[in-house]
Amino acid sequence: MRYRAAGRLARLMSALFARNFEKNLKMLLFLLDFVAVHPDARDSLRKVKWYYTHEHSLYKLLLRLSRELNHNAKKALMEFILNAWFLNKKIREQFREEEGFNPPQLLVISPTERCNLRCEGCWAGMYPREKDMNCVLLERIIAEAQREMGISFFVISGGEPFVREDLLDLYEKFDRTFFMIYTNGTLIDDDTVHRLAQLGNVAPMLSLDGFETETDARRGRDVYRKVVRTMEMLRDAGILFGFSTTADRLNVDIISSRDFIGHMLDKGCFWGWYFHYIPIGRDPDPERMLLPHQRNELRQRICEARRTLPILLVDFWNDGPQVGGCIAGGRYYLHVNCSGDVEPCVFCHFAVENVKSRSLREALRHPFLAEMRKNIPYDGNTLRPCMLIDRPWIFRDYYRRYRPYPTHPGAESLVGGLTKELDKYAQGVAQILDRVWENGDYEKIVHVPEEEM
Repeated sequence: MRYRAAGRLARLMSALFARNFEKNLKMLLFLLDFVAVHPDARDSLRKVKWYYTHEHSLYKLLLRLSRELNHNAKKALMEFILNAWFLNKKIREQFREEEGFNPPQLLVISPTERCNLRCEGCWAGMYPREKDMNCVLLERIIAEAQREMGISFFVISGGEPFVREDLLDLYEKFDRTFFMIYTNGTLIDDDTVHRLAQLGNVAPMLSLDGFETETDARRGRDVYRKVVRTMEMLRDAGILFGFSTTADRLNVDIISSRDFIGHMLDKGCFWGWYFHYIPIGRDPDPERMLLPHQRNELRQRICEARRTLPILLVDFWNDGPQVGGCIAGGRYYLHVNCSGDVEPCVFCHFAVENVKSRSLREALRHPFLAEMRKNIPYDGNTLRPCMLIDRPWIFRDYYRRYRPYPTHPGAESLVGGLTKELDKYAQGVAQILDRVWENGDYEKIVHVPEEEM
């Protein structure tokens, strides 16, 4: 009964958020409390109430969303929250009963590996570029993930997704699904912005490597200027978007600075996603990886910025405590590459199944992925969550036992030629982050005191 009632309330709540969030906030919280049928959802709701009463930076972000997004974007965002937190819980619980583990919360799909740029050190630079994933297969994957796993959040990567204009029609067809698109931002023109503004359910993440000097050095002349112009167009159209950046030992101080984050705020970004350079893809180079002390300093800067600024910043490795360790292997997400290979992670270019011959459900059952999920977290310290760079001997063990195939030439370097460098890196990180862990000198993305929950 409550699930049916939740469905009937969804449109009302979307309208309340879209019209006047500040005025209708108390009513929204009351309705959310009514539809919060799952303990996790109720926990999330208590956090939202805490943000509101303490005027937390995330509450200020919600105010930005209500003031700066267009109507379609606000409506799509509310529908996504309702689906993810409430309406899809029944599907997800049924999957768990049948399979014995939770389904992923999101899926990353790369429908093309074609790209108009050739960025230095691209993590996807060695995938074959000859063929795109056909729309029939792409639609089947999304429909299956929604129907059987209750997934309402899909990340579209590549390659450069905007080389395929037909994907805009896909986003429109799945209009109650939320898509985050990782893009270099150079192919988004006025017509694309207009279409995105109409859709509402698409959030581009634009890649930068710092300011103009750093970005153009890696991506090519005038790329920074084009990306910033795209951000301004998206901002003026009221579209939900953010920035994506890869930290290496040369640019980490710049991209984690208040100047850079403030600049992204000025351009209209609502969130930022920090990745760490991993020696995979085109010309892998361990010398570009963050030094252990830089990784810890990045963690500290990001924590400080999100305590005070109205933007959601996520650090893909340092935020391990937020999600209880590694999220690969279908624990929280999977990557389906352009060829249909089911990879544990976007940086782990190995597979044992392909969606052309297996369903996602069947792929998740494979011992290669099941073993990963079972062993997470590793030894308790979730500040060192990664089986590739923090504990590379763990992935080498999976590789020896299950013999996954590399999904592009050179991927096997992680279990071959780079093992000494990766082990050395892992040891250096452990010396610093184990001490941080033991001292409790870390926090989650959003820290709410337990006594106030």
